[in-house]
This record gives sequence, C-alpha cells and structure tokens, in this order.
Amino acid sequence: MKRIILGIAFVVIVLSSCSSTDSDAKKAAKLNRKSMEYARELKLEEAEKLYQESREIVARYKDTEKFEEFHVAYSKYMAETAEK
Repeated sequence: MKRIILGIAFVVIVLSSCSSTDSDAKKAAKLNRKSMEYARELKLEEAEKLYQESREIVARYKDTEKFEEFHVAYSKYMAETAEK
C-alpha cells in the first residue's frame, strides 16, 4: 500500500513539473512576441522590459536537466506565432 501511494505521488509530481515547464515556455514565448510587437511600434522601453522578463524565465531553465524540454516547448510556441 505504501509503495502504491509513493508511486502515485511520484506520477503527480512528474506531471505537474512537466506542465510547469510547458507553462513557463508558453509565457516566455508570449512575452518575447509582445516585446517584438512593441519594438516594431518603437515602444522600446516596454519592449526591453518584456524581453528581460522572457530572458529571466529562460535563464531559470538554462543549465538544468529540464532545459531541453523547455526549449522544445518554447520553440513550438514561438513557431506558432510565426505561422499567424
């Protein structure tokens, strides 16, 4: 019984960490896209602020075992923008 509970807890932790990585990648891509919009409109202070927020999210994953997962999701969300 104890092993079952530990197994379930492990699965929940793994699933929640994956969704967190995906959510962070989506947020970073959204901030980066908005930064590019502001830059095109020559609203450079706003662009810089959002770009820095995006870079802070990316930096949290840099040099971790989750970076590859984050980068794949981030690239996917950035590509979705390019298609629109």
